[in-house]
Amino acid sequence: MNRTHVSRRTREKKLNRLLMIAFALVLFLGACSQIAMMARLTGQNKQLVATRKETHEWQAKIDNLELSLSKYHNHDRITALAKQLGMTMPEGSQLRVVNLPALVESTSTQSADSSGAEEIMD
Repeated sequence: MNRTHVSRRTREKKLNRLLMIAFALVLFLGACSQIAMMARLTGQNKQLVATRKETHEWQAKIDNLELSLSKYHNHDRITALAKQLGMTMPEGSQLRVVNLPALVESTSTQSADSSGAEEIMD
């Protein structure tokens, strides 16, 4: 009876040792996977911050270009520049001639008072 009791104790010790090793292995693998996930999240966070910074820079460039574009579309500025160049507003009796490089053989003319009508002269 003593022999079976010792044998059972030995088996329990071996099983306890095996369970402790399995628990330590699971704990080690969990810690490694946690570290790997944290490293991946840190890398993604850095990439996200860089992308947001780049997006902010592009938005600032877009805003600057829109401001420049609105500056050049200012009608008062265009009128002043045209007057500097000696240009005048067309009168009703004058004709406007539009030559397009792609259409060498046809010329489009418009009278100054009829902005929607177009006449083609050959």
